[in-house]
Amino acid sequence: MKKLLKWIKRILIAIIGLIAVLMIGLYITFFFWKKAAIQNLPQNSKVITTSEGPVEYTLNGNSDRYMLMIHGSPGSVHVAGGESFLKKDFSVLAVSRPGYYKTPLSSGGTPKDEAALYKSLLDELKIDAVYVNGISGGGPPSIQFAIDYPDRCAALILSAAVSEKMEDTTDDNGLLSSFFQTEFGTWLGIQIAKTQMSKEESEIMDWFVERGLFPFVSIDDGLENDNNVVFHLKDLKLEQIKAPTILFHGDKDDNVPYSHSQNAAKRIPNSTLFEMKGKDHYVFFTSYSDTINTEIIQFIDIVETHEK
Repeated sequence: MKKLLKWIKRILIAIIGLIAVLMIGLYITFFFWKKAAIQNLPQNSKVITTSEGPVEYTLNGNSDRYMLMIHGSPGSVHVAGGESFLKKDFSVLAVSRPGYYKTPLSSGGTPKDEAALYKSLLDELKIDAVYVNGISGGGPPSIQFAIDYPDRCAALILSAAVSEKMEDTTDDNGLLSSFFQTEFGTWLGIQIAKTQMSKEESEIMDWFVERGLFPFVSIDDGLENDNNVVFHLKDLKLEQIKAPTILFHGDKDDNVPYSHSQNAAKRIPNSTLFEMKGKDHYVFFTSYSDTINTEIIQFIDIVETHEK
């Protein structure tokens, strides 16, 4: 019996040793990956000081039609998207939302203040009006912008956007949960998740993580504030939106319930809901985004035709 216990002890020690060596190896891999990700972060953004505070942005294209890209939670100007619209005769204005990367949280910690920040950005850039394209956690400030500045919002595009209060379903208890909330734990969890993804999904995940998630110091303020906003979100006066609106949402979305867009579409005048059957929250980062962008262009064409 004693020999058996000794063997069991040796086996356990060996297993623990192997796990320790594996984790050390993974951490070294993560360390150099993070260092490279920070070094390779695009340097094409600018920070401009507006009447509401500093904001990080990029502006590409030479058209007098502007698409304002408002990213979700987390994110940055570097993952705001919109590049495909450059080929459709748009200039694309992307931002880092307050608390993310180089835009301080002090520039707009509420949807109303954030909307005011974007209005002041348009003033600085001498842009009259924009097509507002808000995704996920960028929904509340996008909606608020359309409400508060109707003359600056040519149309509103909401993609799986938060439009009402959300319930906090996160589990912050336990060592394992705490570990996966660290930088290393998050990175490791992503590597595990990628084993179940297609090549396309894996490449898109790498792109997003490298440009919109690390280092955590660049997103901590924004993510914490976004969570506070959506968990305590007061009713958005959706009926006051005057801009033509189109909403995109997958009915299999586990991040922002499909009901958000269903309810919003019922309340927003002159709105259209584009239901994406069988699609989840990440459909906007797949090849299906081509279909979505085609619908957006057709929607804008109709809006502009009616304005003539």
